[in-house]
Amino acid sequence: MKASRLLAFTAALAVASATAVVAKPARLPVFNAKADVDAIKAVEEILATEIDIDKVMPLYADNAVVLDLFSPGIFQGKAEIRAGFAPQLAAIKSITKTTPEMTVATDGQFGCAASQIAYQTVMKDGTAFNMNLRELDALKKVGGKWLVVQQHFSFPVDPATMTALTKAPIQPRMLAWSAHPLAPVSTTPAGAKAQIREWMDVGGASVGLDKLMNYYGPGDDVLLYDAFSPKAVIGRKEIADFYGPIMGSYTGISLTMPLFAVDSDGSFGVQIDTQHLTLNMKDGTKRSVALRQSDCMRRVGGKWFSFMEMISYPADAKTMKAQMSW
Repeated sequence: MKASRLLAFTAALAVASATAVVAKPARLPVFNAKADVDAIKAVEEILATEIDIDKVMPLYADNAVVLDLFSPGIFQGKAEIRAGFAPQLAAIKSITKTTPEMTVATDGQFGCAASQIAYQTVMKDGTAFNMNLRELDALKKVGGKWLVVQQHFSFPVDPATMTALTKAPIQPRMLAWSAHPLAPVSTTPAGAKAQIREWMDVGGASVGLDKLMNYYGPGDDVLLYDAFSPKAVIGRKEIADFYGPIMGSYTGISLTMPLFAVDSDGSFGVQIDTQHLTLNMKDGTKRSVALRQSDCMRRVGGKWFSFMEMISYPADAKTMKAQMSW
């Protein structure tokens, strides 16, 4: 009898001890550790300046997804990325650039870099051109190395002519981070992926500004590259002011995503997609729109929020018109 009681007490103590370990508060992730930021910036520098495809490709994960500047410009996996970029790089004689704006966020496992880059390019046929573009890259540490898992390039678009603005002046802006930009891991990677997919299915079909704004934040350290803004839109107020007229122009929306890719560690999430939207406009008409979106997200208080986002339309390489229909 005494032995049974002792065994029961020992078992109860073991359960209590295990429960205490599980209940221990998760530690805050280390945000923007210098070594990680420096490593991500080094990857970004090579991606922006290297014209040897064999030196570029090792920086991409096997399942990386790229949305390029020109239509159709959708590359999934290293074979398609190589096939898409190799002819572009082979035609270049030399390239120089400046990066007036770059914002990096990382928890040591995932990272994002949002940049505006000014390129000066000389082609092998002797022609030269300048162009300014935006880039949002999502990276993941794999085997101790930072690799690109999602990459999104775009030009801003002139809303009057729907033409890509290849030389829009870059207006550098700085994002001021909150005291605790990231929260501890609070779900599994598999759970995070399912939640982010639901986040996109519901949030992408938002009707009304109030509903849309629930997906940005939760603080003011939020950066948006929108197709119709040549400069970064920063903070919840700027985003609300920017999207207010658009969100007030339709009464219903349906959404499908032909492409959707997601990854997460349960605190930091990244997603990239293409969208086909049907809008029920207030004047009774319907409008079909195709766009591209990528997000860097954080999970705070059991909810996912976007804090770095790009929305874009690819350009037709001949006319430079934004391709907005499907």
